[in-house]
Amino acid sequence: MKIKQILIGSLIAISSSFLLNSCGESDNLSPTIDIISEGGSLTGDVTIDGDKAFTLVFNVGDDKKVKSVEVTSNVDGRSTIQLDSTVNAATIKIKLSEKSLARIAVETWTITATDDDGATSSKSIVITTNTSASGNALISYTKDNNNLPFKVWNFSGPNTGAFDLLLGVAKTSGDDKADKDIHDSTATAEIANWPARWTSKNGTKFKLITSYAYGDILNTGQLDAAWNTAGTEMKYMFVKTGDLYIAKLRGTNTKVLVSITGVTKTTGDNLDFTQFIFKKE
Repeated sequence: MKIKQILIGSLIAISSSFLLNSCGESDNLSPTIDIISEGGSLTGDVTIDGDKAFTLVFNVGDDKKVKSVEVTSNVDGRSTIQLDSTVNAATIKIKLSEKSLARIAVETWTITATDDDGATSSKSIVITTNTSASGNALISYTKDNNNLPFKVWNFSGPNTGAFDLLLGVAKTSGDDKADKDIHDSTATAEIANWPARWTSKNGTKFKLITSYAYGDILNTGQLDAAWNTAGTEMKYMFVKTGDLYIAKLRGTNTKVLVSITGVTKTTGDNLDFTQFIFKKE
């Protein structure tokens, strides 16, 4: 009798545990993502021309509340956040108006939704571009007239802390601010910990480029496309090795591609510097 009672008690415990686990799972369903067709929007993998406008429309829902929705694009191992939205609703409809890459490539766009419980869902579309944007060829500059790498030094030190991207020459503290497209921005209080921060003195603005590598952008058409699909214009930025920027010079439409090839910090001598290469028409 005792053995039977123990077995019955064990079965009841197992059944109770199963019911509790089942209830827990039903309360933590992952969000749903439905990519929908609306006015020619993409609904699946597609091959299109480079630098071509497209739309992506989708609904996200959850049994409780959607907490966040993120859309990223990934090409050649480089990931770019295209949307990062905080949500506080059971359902939401999102429409993105974007452009394909301006070169031949395969790019994966991924939608990721997260609910209040931390459960996530993802859905992806692959966009293959089979043409490249055209334009005038860009020339790459890697060394100065003395066959030395281009550098912008800590402006608090003895070396040149600014650069003219139009002429491709370094600038000193006494030079005209109108020629300083790049300027090291180090405050007196920061001398002990150089921030590697760039700005400009003449209205030049910058955008950080993540969907392209330096070697991808070969002409003015691709340069313009990369600028147009990048994020917010910046006057100040903390640079690091591997960063890629486009500089829009002096309130004009002239653009220069700048690749950060090195950031060197020193101690106690203000000989810190950023090293770079650039492309322009």
